[in-house]
Amino acid sequence: MKKHTIFIILFLCLLPIRAIDYKNWMRSLDDNLFLSRLSIPGSHDAATSSCSSSGLAGSAHTQTYTIAQQLEHGVRMFDLRPAWDGSDMTIYHGIVSTKVKLSDALNTLCDFLDAHPREFIFVIMRHESDIESDAGKAEWANQMASYLSAKQRFMIDYSPTLTVKEMRGKLLVMSRNAYNGGPIGGYLNGGGDNSTFDRTLTGTSGAYMTMSTQDMYDVAASGQLAQKVTAIQNMLDRSMGEKEYRLFLNHASGYSKKMPIIGVSTYEGVQECARTCNKAIIDYMKDKKGPMGFVLMDFAGDNDYQGQELIDVIINNNFRTYADERDANNRVVKGNKVYYAPMGRDRLWQGMCYFKDDPKNTSSTLDDLSAPAALWKAVAYVPTSAWVSKDMPMGSPSYLAPYRTTWEGEYNTYWIRREFMLDEVNEATTYYLEAYHDDHYEIYVNGRLIERVNSQTEPNGTPVVKKITISSLNVGKNVIAVHIQQNTGGAYFDCGIYGIFDSDKQVAISEIEENKTTFSTVEKAVVYDLSGRKVSSPGKGIYLIDGQKKMFR
Repeated sequence: MKKHTIFIILFLCLLPIRAIDYKNWMRSLDDNLFLSRLSIPGSHDAATSSCSSSGLAGSAHTQTYTIAQQLEHGVRMFDLRPAWDGSDMTIYHGIVSTKVKLSDALNTLCDFLDAHPREFIFVIMRHESDIESDAGKAEWANQMASYLSAKQRFMIDYSPTLTVKEMRGKLLVMSRNAYNGGPIGGYLNGGGDNSTFDRTLTGTSGAYMTMSTQDMYDVAASGQLAQKVTAIQNMLDRSMGEKEYRLFLNHASGYSKKMPIIGVSTYEGVQECARTCNKAIIDYMKDKKGPMGFVLMDFAGDNDYQGQELIDVIINNNFRTYADERDANNRVVKGNKVYYAPMGRDRLWQGMCYFKDDPKNTSSTLDDLSAPAALWKAVAYVPTSAWVSKDMPMGSPSYLAPYRTTWEGEYNTYWIRREFMLDEVNEATTYYLEAYHDDHYEIYVNGRLIERVNSQTEPNGTPVVKKITISSLNVGKNVIAVHIQQNTGGAYFDCGIYGIFDSDKQVAISEIEENKTTFSTVEKAVVYDLSGRKVSSPGKGIYLIDGQKKMFR
């Protein structure tokens, strides 16, 4: 990596605070990011700003600002708990009415998306049934379907393949309760109580993903508030670790004090929990980066509780996390690895795919099926109309790994071609192929076999990594060609090419002997001036061409 690139990266990482346009902060997110790689500030019991802070109602008062104000403070996830009160769907917190109608809340969210179409919003919906009659409980399912259908233009169905690009201008509703004709968005099924647990988020198609949730809300007993802080930190470590392809929901909300006898939370207990947990997350994230998932807080945007500071940390973490994953040429960078063909989990790529539905059902090896063409793996091969472009990676929903295209069925096989370009092939760079594959496969680079195995990798485990010789690569167009077979169970494929630069291998320009030959055309050679910059139209002078100093006249 060149020194100026390293300097830029270090500069970006050292920026203390990103200036935030709170109404439009999502517009700068990379369109290719999966939802699991985001950090989203959220509001617990989002509609409770109108509740009194005294008496029983104080137990429900968890927000200072209205939903509209929270949007302007950068919040993008909202916890809404409507009940049917006999005439309308009104949002409650327990038995306390917020007096906010569900229709008004949805109008506020959708109006914001109309005004800011590159933003997107998440809602967690819960049926707050404590005040309802039996008839009201039954009616809730009808009414919820009606209210969400009325906003269908903004709704998006959940899928594990959703990216930022698809979410823009949309509202993803994740309901903890079923309703008629649902889900419009997704259902959150399963879970636990006052602990850390897993739910399953399932979309209309049946595709699903695990959502790991930390929701220790009752921390009134001695030592429990400290235990909650530890649980928050543990969840952050998991979400930032990227070892698990799932969603994470981390509650900073809760209460540390309860009323005597009746055991209901107090407003003072909500305040103490918010101040403690909000500060704990801010402090914990000072020297860390990585996707934080969804963070639901109390008093979002209110800096009496460091609520705005926490929102800022979460928003900025999106850009701190990925600032050093792009170099000056917008290539994906991870540590000392520069990706010339990034993995699909980092940046969508498109492969030309040829499909056959007939490997031997009992095969324990890669079947010797007839290839679509004798030269299918060659750089010069031009796929016929039988080849179809697909977004990659490709996988089964049962494998909770990042995928863009669903791999349907069992006992089938694909031939896949991926093209990528190289501006240069540098002798000071060592090049590597990495791949995830399930099941058996063979993989080539520019027609040269790199690996053929009758086994598979775990999509959330360690990829295959194979060194590629410089002689296998071309300046200009290159092709990764794959024959991969699916037998039974889950299926998956993704691949990438990266290089690691070794400055000790770089020959100094002053050490290169000058070739006295002069020439007037460059043709396809890659030309550099004596400062090391690539030149597309050289004038008269001395240049580096094919590793030699040559005179151009």
